[in-house]
Amino acid sequence: MASGQARPERPARGDSAGADRPGGGGGPGGAVPPMVGREAELELLRGRLADPSARLLTMTGPAGVGKTRLALALAAEPVPAAGYLDLAPYERSGAALEALSAACADDRLVVADHADHVIEELAPRVPRLLADRPGARVLVVSREPLRLYGERVLRVPPLARAASLELLRRRAAAVRDGLPADGAGLERLCELLDDLPLAIEFAAARLARMDPGELAGRLREGQDVLRGGSTLSRHAGMREAIGWSHDRLTGAERAVLRTLAVHEGPFSPADAATGADPAVVEALAAKNLLARLPASGAEPRLRMLNTVRSYVRSLPSPAREAAARIRFQARPLTQRELEVAMLVARGLTDRQIAGRMGIAEWTAAHHVRAVMGKLNCTSRVHVASWVIRDSLVVPATDPSGG
Repeated sequence: MASGQARPERPARGDSAGADRPGGGGGPGGAVPPMVGREAELELLRGRLADPSARLLTMTGPAGVGKTRLALALAAEPVPAAGYLDLAPYERSGAALEALSAACADDRLVVADHADHVIEELAPRVPRLLADRPGARVLVVSREPLRLYGERVLRVPPLARAASLELLRRRAAAVRDGLPADGAGLERLCELLDDLPLAIEFAAARLARMDPGELAGRLREGQDVLRGGSTLSRHAGMREAIGWSHDRLTGAERAVLRTLAVHEGPFSPADAATGADPAVVEALAAKNLLARLPASGAEPRLRMLNTVRSYVRSLPSPAREAAARIRFQARPLTQRELEVAMLVARGLTDRQIAGRMGIAEWTAAHHVRAVMGKLNCTSRVHVASWVIRDSLVVPATDPSGG
């Protein structure tokens, strides 16, 4: 343990530094659902770990692609014996490194999950850690690689469509008595969800109250419906999962991501039509906010996932965002109440607000009353006027009718 540092707080999942294999006392608490459609990736991981020279591996992929589930599956296998370490609770990079160092003390494979928030501080220290412990090996799970010499990177892709459909049907069966037989409709839904396991899990929870066609329609409108249900994710919804990555981008990366969100189809990093710096585009791809397509020519092709595009398009314009931030500093509303106020400004009823936000209708009504009281507004029209005046939203008719 590094001198002068307090022992890190106990992780929220699993034991502290040297968590045992899931099923043996470590890993996230509670039952882990069966994995669907990851046999090829798991076999590839086994193959790479069979090479004794592969001491540092990084498993990367976009938010919601199922990296944690794969990591747990690997840590549960008897060979190689592995410890599972969740780095999410460690807010300080020093505490995270201390926990990782302690986990490596047994000279075994350590699966270090949720390393994203400490990746920059961890990267330069991992080589020394491995040099000090010749028998240790580390599998880092992060949305981006460490970019170290000797690092083996495994990029986890979205599920194959057949696996997406199987996962959707399995999870939906837990909340309703079967799905409509419209196979094409379910395929369209999986396409909108980018075949991401986490997005499918959130969507399945919504299918308890709506049909796939209605859910697909709301996704096309950019509604924030992918939330709720029981998942392994530390995020409450896909918007939060993607927002976590977006919040860690540089200003230039955010600007380019906003530019690229206008385009629906694939593009190359040097494509003049994007109007973006190719180096920044490559950085976004490395951070898995852009997906790499199978090479069909000399130049690589990229595309933005539907879930990422929907998130980026929902963000206020920079000018409006700055104005809102300045004006809102003295406003009395909470973030949730601000969201309610913006939905009121779009003309949504309490029931529609409840459906949009995934809350009870009476809770939505309570929030609306709180907003009106704090703003001294006597009507919903008055609330809308306040929102428009403060440039927080451009009013639009809700096309879903719900």
